[in-house]
Amino acid sequence: MKIALIGNTDNKFCENLIDIHDNKLNFVYDSKEDFNGLIILTDKLNNDHKLLVNKSDKLKIPIIGIKDGFDGLNLFFGGNESKETTDSVSQLFLSPGAKLSHIIGGSGWVKGDFKLQKNISNKDLSDHFFSSIISESGQILGYEKPGNDWQFGLRFDIFSYGMPKGFDSIIKVFLDKCSE
Repeated sequence: MKIALIGNTDNKFCENLIDIHDNKLNFVYDSKEDFNGLIILTDKLNNDHKLLVNKSDKLKIPIIGIKDGFDGLNLFFGGNESKETTDSVSQLFLSPGAKLSHIIGGSGWVKGDFKLQKNISNKDLSDHFFSSIISESGQILGYEKPGNDWQFGLRFDIFSYGMPKGFDSIIKVFLDKCSE
């Protein structure tokens, strides 16, 4: 399986992905080669990056934007830039019926300890997506495309220590969808 990566990544990120996936995982960096999934790690998309996102969208290839990639994916589909913040989040609301809630294994309020550097609210989110993980103050920490397409944005590092229970399933399910 080939996963295209957009953005700067370190070996730890790639190692973590390989550790949770049973098969050999190949990474295609900023390439137009065929690939099964797209991971965006930056909010700075050049023309080649935009072509990859567009290709993934048209072919219904799974896409996930993580940390700065959260903004990159949202901006690509017409959303607004995030604003700088130093807020902390202690509770998250997982939207009932959302794919992310289903993957995590529950909906409603869950405890979490997130330190935010950027945030957006619903008015800044692209019409292409809906918010599915929201803080108690209305900041979006996760969004997804409605319907059958697997496109997600996550404000947080899915490999960071102290993620709430079930959040580690997000990347596992994403990789499973990429291998279908």
